[in-house]
Amino acid sequence: MKKIVAVFVVLSVFTVSVFAFGNKETGTVNLAVMQGPTGFSGVFLDDFVNVSVYPSPAEIVSKIVSGELDMAVVPANYAAAFHNRDYEIKAVAVVGEGMLSVIGTDENADTISIPGAAGTPAHMAALLYEEYAPDYSVTAPAQLAQMLIAGKRTLAIMPQPFVSMVTAKNPEIRILSDVQQKWKEKTGSSQYPMSILIVRENFYRQYKDTVEAVKQSYRKSVEKVLSDPEAAAKEIEKQGIMKADLAVAAIPDCALVFKDLKKKTVRRELSVYYETLLRFVPDAIGGKMPADTLYE
Repeated sequence: MKKIVAVFVVLSVFTVSVFAFGNKETGTVNLAVMQGPTGFSGVFLDDFVNVSVYPSPAEIVSKIVSGELDMAVVPANYAAAFHNRDYEIKAVAVVGEGMLSVIGTDENADTISIPGAAGTPAHMAALLYEEYAPDYSVTAPAQLAQMLIAGKRTLAIMPQPFVSMVTAKNPEIRILSDVQQKWKEKTGSSQYPMSILIVRENFYRQYKDTVEAVKQSYRKSVEKVLSDPEAAAKEIEKQGIMKADLAVAAIPDCALVFKDLKKKTVRRELSVYYETLLRFVPDAIGGKMPADTLYE
């Protein structure tokens, strides 16, 4: 009886280890995030996940296509656009939601500064703030933040943590509009996804258990980041995602989540977002709704 119990315990430990560390199938899982808040939630992933940081989603997709990367966190619209361009990927979880604000000193300005013409701030400006002419002349959020602080721009749509940084450094700058509230009023949906965890389809087919292990590791990482922002901020800086002093104050306002896209309610939230983009800025998702094959 003792031998049977001992064998059972050993097998149980082995099974848990395979699930928890996933890399028994594949070795290290190569996962990419972007600089900025998109990368915050993954800083406490388990050691079998090798995290690399990139400045733009364009660089990430080229490495997904080439097979250099297995998984990545990308803006939500990019996941649809990649899939519509026949890149073989699957979306497995929402890991970040809306965290945008319109900030400035003059809400009656004619133009609104937007950090880039292809990201979520630009899409939300087109959807929700049509009364302003868009100004894309400053594409880097950090640079635009400095221009707001110096008074060289009077109105902008910005993500966290730049909202917190700007309002802290220039008390004349205020949050003039909550983008998430405007979204809710327009669509009836309480939130919209900003960051999606995707996986290369071939990798998913071969290593479903590993993908599940990464998802569970990601869920725990999100929980740890939210429960200990100071420790998370140190890791965020260590991994080259953002300076710790900027990250620590912003983490509670960055809408970090883990929502499994196997759940119909989560897919519905994502579909509402894609349907809205399709009506107003169709190029953002590749001109059509993604097929259900985008999901697991």
